[in-house]
Amino acid sequence: MPLSHLWTLTRYLIEERRRFPQASGDLNALILDVSLACKAIARIVSFGELGDSFAPAPRPDAGAVNVQGEVQKPLDVLSNEIFIRMNEWNGHLAGMASEEMEEPRQIPAAYSRGKYLLVFDPLDGSSNIDVNVSVGSIF
Repeated sequence: MPLSHLWTLTRYLIEERRRFPQASGDLNALILDVSLACKAIARIVSFGELGDSFAPAPRPDAGAVNVQGEVQKPLDVLSNEIFIRMNEWNGHLAGMASEEMEEPRQIPAAYSRGKYLLVFDPLDGSSNIDVNVSVGSIF
């Protein structure tokens, strides 16, 4: 298949926006920010256990138990932090909730708030990384 027939997520969102010119584009922007978080997480996961070395500081929450009763791995905590940092500033969210957080997170007052709530599992299946089984982000 020629490359001209392949669509990226960005191209798809642009084409959909053209179909609905009355839409604000807020959801498109949010989806693109989520996709950037997923790409950053995918890069870290591709390094496996070495991915922990990309963390800028020790992860104090690693080893804690999340709301599902699962032990958090360092990559779980780092992935959650990436989702938060990549999405809290954009002005499209009113809050976030994650499997890795005990309470929903409101958007800090320093950032404008939007109308969407982002609910996510930043790294589903992280316990499978060491046996080379699929992992992914759910949002």
